[in-house]
Amino acid sequence: MARVRRNKQVFSDINITPLTDVCLVLLIIFMVTATFLTQSSGLNVDLPKADSAKNLPQKSVEVTVTKAGDMYVDGQGVSKPQLSGLLQARLQQSSLKNVVIRADADVPFRHVADAMDVAYAMGADITVAADVGTPGQQQK
Repeated sequence: MARVRRNKQVFSDINITPLTDVCLVLLIIFMVTATFLTQSSGLNVDLPKADSAKNLPQKSVEVTVTKAGDMYVDGQGVSKPQLSGLLQARLQQSSLKNVVIRADADVPFRHVADAMDVAYAMGADITVAADVGTPGQQQK
């Protein structure tokens, strides 16, 4: 006859350490990814406020004008004389017709007008980016 041991204790605890580790790693991945998704081209621009602001086109070429008057096309720095050539190349390369101009609220309008003039000469649909809010309201 086989001997049966009846004095063995049943192990009923669950080790949740691996589950906690996986959850924390996923949380960190989502947090890092979310910051990259919300920052458009990595350039910080204080957009002007407008009550009538709407969603931007999903697919577009983005021209950013910083407070110092520097221009960027899809995050790539460009001088004013080079803007026309690079913008035309991006529009032809991607077969897009939308150009979104993101300009700082304090940038002189002549810089925005220069970017709009170049985009208009290319036959692009121009959208000027703005944050939703009351015009003249300061961001905090």
